[in-house]
Amino acid sequence: MKKLTIIRHAKSDWEHNLPDILRPISTRGKKDIKVMSLLVDRLNLSPEIIYSSTSKRTIETYENFLKHSSAFKNIDFHKSELLYDFTGYNVLNFIKNIDDKYSNVLLFSHNNSCSFLTAELANDYKHVPTCGIIIFDFDVSLWSQISIGKLNHYFPKSYR
Repeated sequence: MKKLTIIRHAKSDWEHNLPDILRPISTRGKKDIKVMSLLVDRLNLSPEIIYSSTSKRTIETYENFLKHSSAFKNIDFHKSELLYDFTGYNVLNFIKNIDDKYSNVLLFSHNNSCSFLTAELANDYKHVPTCGIIIFDFDVSLWSQISIGKLNHYFPKSYR
């Protein structure tokens, strides 16, 4: 059994004219993280490893979740340029190449890749909003074997 949790970065701050990769999260994004951190703790996600896109907003989203949620304490965190992907194909390739010793993995990523993955891995397209959480359960033993799994989703609007 493999469990994959993906959290879309929190709302971006568009106040400054910055390259996309350097855009930080906004005040609303930080508020959404506080709300969703409570949910993360209730869900008892328990990831074994955490990966993030290299963008400033995904890293800040992780750092703020780390600050507000006990679920991410003492868990290895790694950044990957493959997760700075807006189609989803690089993210899917990344997932299929995760070390099989991990059964429960968490990613911080972007849309459209998040929404693409709901269609690709659950046959259930969802537009994943900022700070949205999608969780897939796959009945396989190897990440390379994942295909259609069970999807649960949690979006901030339902918890504000």
